Amino acid sequence: MRSTAYVTTRPRYGVLDVVGMLFRELLLMIVIFLVIFAIGAFAAFGLKKSYTATGAVFAGIGQEYVYQPRVGTAERGGQAPQGAEVANSEAAIIGSSAVRERVVLALGAPAVLGKATKGDVDKANAAARKSIGTSLGVLTAPGSSVVRLTYKADDPERAARILNTVIEQYLAYRREVFQDKTPAIATQRMAFEDDLANADQAYESFLRTNDIGDFTAAKTTLAATYQTVFTDRMSTQSQLNQTSQRLNTLMAQQASTPPEIALQQDLNISAQDQILQLRTEREQLLSRYTPDAQPVRDIEARIVQLQSYVSSGTAVGPKEVRTGPNPIWTELETTRINTRAERDSLAARLSALDRQLNDIRARQARLTALESENSTLAGNREVLTANIREFQQRESQSRADNALVAAGADNVTVLERAQPPSTAKSLKIPALAAVFLFAGFTALCVGLLRVFTRKGFTTPASVARTLDMPVLAVAPAKAR
Repeated sequence: MRSTAYVTTRPRYGVLDVVGMLFRELLLMIVIFLVIFAIGAFAAFGLKKSYTATGAVFAGIGQEYVYQPRVGTAERGGQAPQGAEVANSEAAIIGSSAVRERVVLALGAPAVLGKATKGDVDKANAAARKSIGTSLGVLTAPGSSVVRLTYKADDPERAARILNTVIEQYLAYRREVFQDKTPAIATQRMAFEDDLANADQAYESFLRTNDIGDFTAAKTTLAATYQTVFTDRMSTQSQLNQTSQRLNTLMAQQASTPPEIALQQDLNISAQDQILQLRTEREQLLSRYTPDAQPVRDIEARIVQLQSYVSSGTAVGPKEVRTGPNPIWTELETTRINTRAERDSLAARLSALDRQLNDIRARQARLTALESENSTLAGNREVLTANIREFQQRESQSRADNALVAAGADNVTVLERAQPPSTAKSLKIPALAAVFLFAGFTALCVGLLRVFTRKGFTTPASVARTLDMPVLAVAPAKAR
């Protein structure tokens, strides 16, 4: 008996086979296309016209976008961002939920939705916020500081009114975001002033307890005084050594000087007087006698005898000597006494200077021991004073900046307010085109589904391609 084997396989189609089979399903595809297109066209024709209001805001680089330390002063100005970065930041603020909430609270849900609301107010406000989020457009261009705003609504007046409200609430909200910091700065400044008062009280108590008027002045004065006293001591020491050596020299000179000397001597010159007297008598005798006379010869013999006596050196000598104090010894004694007094005074001065130096050194050592505490207290006062000065400057600058912003000197400027649009835009034609394409695509998909889910071989080419056998003849199917 012959056995038969059955093999299940999918038919293999070519492009022409698929096209031919799609023509067989053309009626079904047309029906599906017409049904979908009719439904889509009905929905597209039901779309309402929309009006788009436009506006523009210029977002420049302001102080709030430049980094400034909260405490302390930056050595260099903070780096400013690019204009496009500022525009993106402001666009994020415009599109925030807080701005939408403010718009809903300012206008009310009915004004935003364009219809009377019934029932729960929270749901109506939520629907209004959602409507603003879907209808509001915030656009920024690369490298530009201008933020473009659009709002779509079915009423031109409502679109312009809502967009202008968005701009106003955005300006108000950004002032709250970059809120005035003057009260916080003033509070911190007053806190620093209280701390400075406590620091001043502690420092004054420290100075009063240690009997110091001004620590820095006291330390400087002590250093200058020590230098002066030390220089004076060195000079006094040098003078004392000089005076002591001078006193020793005077005492040595005084020891070798006699205290008494001969003040006056009367010489014995009677032999010379006798010679003169004899010569006078000889001259008188010559007036009466001749030179050969005996009286004249006797006088001449006596003169010769006296002259030889005088020539022997024993004829002249001190007749009377008066002695007294030596003036040189007296001067040396006076100088010695004065020098000794000067030496004693210099020694006393040197002793006083040594005591002063010791007192100054002790005072300096005491100030050195107190220097760390003084530095801590004085440093606290200096830091607090600098902080108060800085916060006062910041407070005045913040107050001036707020006044300028209130007067309109802000980095955000409204370039274009929203005006009611005069032309409406409709999406009917794009919707019809989309519906047409969708209906055609759906009909084609249904046709292909019918083609590839059909059982059996529909064309000779698919039989030959699937079974890999030639088709010799084609017979029409016999009707049942």
